[in-house]
Amino acid sequence: MSSAEKYFTLNEIALMSLMGGLVFVMKTAFRMPLGIPGHTGIFLVIPVILGVAIIQKPGSGTYIGLVSGVLLSFFGLSGMHVFDVFQITAFGASIDAVGYAFRYRMESIQVGVLAGIAGNLAKMVVNFAVNLAIGVPFVVVAVGAGISSVSHVLFGALGGLISAYLAARLIRTGVISRDATGADRNDS
Repeated sequence: MSSAEKYFTLNEIALMSLMGGLVFVMKTAFRMPLGIPGHTGIFLVIPVILGVAIIQKPGSGTYIGLVSGVLLSFFGLSGMHVFDVFQITAFGASIDAVGYAFRYRMESIQVGVLAGIAGNLAKMVVNFAVNLAIGVPFVVVAVGAGISSVSHVLFGALGGLISAYLAARLIRTGVISRDATGADRNDS
């Protein structure tokens, strides 16, 4: 690769930025005070998983998470404010890692569900780490983590299931192009 070639093309950067903006919009538009931890994972994982499925390069989920985390931190719409950057970047990075580990086969139900769970749990872990860092007692954080981990897994899995279905539809319509081996046809 010559020094003039970029890792992400301009189109890929634009798509990842749009997906990051979509995470921000979904987080603000679907503000439902349900009182169930992790319920936003149903719809927050969808743009990240689809972005990773379309771009198919390491770092794409992290970039999407960083963009949405910066937007959420800048506007301060949640209780985490400036720490949203860490929370949502970890969210995107974990989905990115799952995509890389499974060769970006996000249309597979198992991979989509696993990516959704990993993203939602990473967001929860960073949330609890920040709570510990600011002085919340460990016992309170441990009890909260135990109770809310189940709902984070459930909602992340549901969002991953929806994402896998959407990724499969995008492959079927030709937006995401794969050959029979699973490799992107544009690589040759």
